[in-house]
Amino acid sequence: MPGTEDDSSSSLFTAVTEFLDSNIRLTRNLLYGIGVVGFVVAVKNSGLTHLITCASDVPLNYIVRRVRVRSYVEAVGTRGVVHVQHRPFLNIIPNRWRPRSHVQLELALVDITPLGSKWLQDTILHRIVWFQPLALTDSTVHSNILFHKYFRRQSVNECLVQQGMCTVTVLTPEQLKTLSDPQQQMLKKLLSHQKTATEKEQGMWKIHKEKNEWTLPYRIKTIIFSPINFWRKIRRKFFK
Repeated sequence: MPGTEDDSSSSLFTAVTEFLDSNIRLTRNLLYGIGVVGFVVAVKNSGLTHLITCASDVPLNYIVRRVRVRSYVEAVGTRGVVHVQHRPFLNIIPNRWRPRSHVQLELALVDITPLGSKWLQDTILHRIVWFQPLALTDSTVHSNILFHKYFRRQSVNECLVQQGMCTVTVLTPEQLKTLSDPQQQMLKKLLSHQKTATEKEQGMWKIHKEKNEWTLPYRIKTIIFSPINFWRKIRRKFFK
């Protein structure tokens, strides 16, 4: 009985092998089809072709997966709101058939200043950037924005704080508890950069030190002009 089962399985394998050998073209096309379907499924799951037309189109798992979205900066608002157009890496749909995308970005955990807003206009306006979503609202994506500088990507949020052009947002204990892991890591980096900028007196943290009045040139000047100043006071008082 066992020998009968072995013979049946071997005969089935032989029949399948003979069928594949006799239909090489069909077998090759079948393998190509399976590969194309697998590639399409992988690309779709990766999000490379997902078009983001507004803030509500950003998937929530982008925050957890720390996905960086490629986009083009169209405008920078006075309050630091960055208006971008999403440009995916794989553009399957022709441009004329694609819906117009317009995503509003805000720098996460950074209080923008007029100086910082001007820096944004001079640095990233009409350039390709990548934004990493950290929090979502109905109309705005609070993001960590990155741009190319010297062959590597730098964070706009960190640059502004590091150069003393903006401050880190002050959060209440209740707000700190609601931060996600990416937000907590970003906040830790920004606070470290702000501390360094304060110590080095960068940007708004620069302290205009008063000149030391007890230097040697000041003493010589005081000795020379003190009799003249004393005589002027006497004249003003007694010879009016």
